[in-house]
Amino acid sequence: MELFETQNSVSVKVVKYSNDGTVTLTLSDKRKLRIALEKWSELGQPLNKSISDKVQKVLEQESCYTLIRNKMLSLLAKREHSAQELTRKIKQNSSILKTNDFDELLERCLLEMQEKGFQSDNRFARQYVESKLSNKLHGPLKILAGLFNRGIPKEKANFIINELGHQKLWLKKSIEYLEKIQKKKKNVTPQVLIQKLYQQGFTWEIIEKAVEIFHEMENFKDES
Repeated sequence: MELFETQNSVSVKVVKYSNDGTVTLTLSDKRKLRIALEKWSELGQPLNKSISDKVQKVLEQESCYTLIRNKMLSLLAKREHSAQELTRKIKQNSSILKTNDFDELLERCLLEMQEKGFQSDNRFARQYVESKLSNKLHGPLKILAGLFNRGIPKEKANFIINELGHQKLWLKKSIEYLEKIQKKKKNVTPQVLIQKLYQQGFTWEIIEKAVEIFHEMENFKDES
């Protein structure tokens, strides 16, 4: 029995240190696991020693965690992400081997990103709204829908929309959108204009004012 256990025991044969604070472990069964140097130190760095099934499981978990962490950092380096966006993209990533406790590891990594200030739903929401206000002729309801779909709570989303936007801004954007439509299509009916503004996420109050002002502007042009 002892001979059988010795023949089937697993040990760490090679340790390769990286500049990013991780180590790549080559096990005697040919597996390669990449984990944080801190975790390797916590395990006592058992090089060339037989490791138990429990330790092997820890190594596999930490290797999965390292993959999740690296992918999450890569996504955050490109742009701000909401927590829900990150979770969805990591789960859809086929390059990460999903362990039984994958969801717990993902939640742990997300918490680390938040504690270190790498990820913030509040910061994401502000940047998202500012981007839409700067580059798009979207109404508040459409921007809110975008935030909701990215996991931002209704109360937080409304607060940021109201802080960064205001009625004069929405009215200005709605009129600009009507002018854009008019350039593409001549003789557009009021019903079509209303429908277009509604689809862009403007409130009924803004739509009424915008259509009224737009028609006054058009009539003034005709008279001139």
